[in-house]
Amino acid sequence: MTKPQRTTFDELLPGMQHAFFETVWPAFRWIKSIWIKESDGQFHLFVEATTAQDDKEWNDFDYLAGEVFRAVERLLDELAPNSKHKIKHTIQHGPSVPKDRGYRELMSDRVFKAIAKKHAPWRLEGGR
Repeated sequence: MTKPQRTTFDELLPGMQHAFFETVWPAFRWIKSIWIKESDGQFHLFVEATTAQDDKEWNDFDYLAGEVFRAVERLLDELAPNSKHKIKHTIQHGPSVPKDRGYRELMSDRVFKAIAKKHAPWRLEGGR
């Protein structure tokens, strides 16, 4: 039996989880979970919100998520000199992630606790 081939998405997901753990997750306590999928050459985020948010809050989220993607672009450029990566992404939100659309869990309380337990146990006490 052969092992499934890992894609670039599979390689990037743990790093993106750490980036969202450090920057996005603590800044927006109203987020229940963030989901991600790759299709058509871009990443698609779906944010499950615990409560409705105004445009300013969504704009702040979009900006910070964009900063994470720009950091990933810079990292990829460092790993492959003479390259210029551009990660296209979309962001949708709602009360629950669409089922059967290929989304994978990017950040949630479960992912937060797993990362914190391994890399930042002091964050478990205060949460986020």
